[in-house]
Amino acid sequence: MEIEIILRRLGIVSTYKGYRAAVIAVSLALENEDRLHSITKDIYAETARQMGATPSAIEKNLRTVARRAWDVNRTDLERMAGYRLCAPPSVSEFLDILFNYIQRSRLHRRQK
Repeated sequence: MEIEIILRRLGIVSTYKGYRAAVIAVSLALENEDRLHSITKDIYAETARQMGATPSAIEKNLRTVARRAWDVNRTDLERMAGYRLCAPPSVSEFLDILFNYIQRSRLHRRQK
C-alpha cells in the first residue's frame, strides 16, 4: 500500500500501464536491495514475468512513469530523492529514489 500512495502523490495513477510495473519493481527491490544493481536482469525480467510482458515493455512503461513523476510533481520527487534533479530521472534512478525513500520512512517510523 505504501508504494501505491507514493506513486499517486507523484501523479502516477492505476490507469498507467507502468503503475503496476512500478509497484512490482519497487517491491522486488525492497525484498532484495541487490536487485538494484542489475535492474535489467533482476527487476525488468521478473516484473515482465509477473505481468506477462516483455522486459523492454516494462522498461518503456517505467520510463513513462518516471517522466510523469518529473512532469507532475517534481518538488515531491526531489524531496524524496534528497537532492536536486536536473533532468527527469532514469528508470534506475527513479526506482532507487523510491526504494531509499521507503527505507528511510520505515526507519524513521521504527525510531519513534
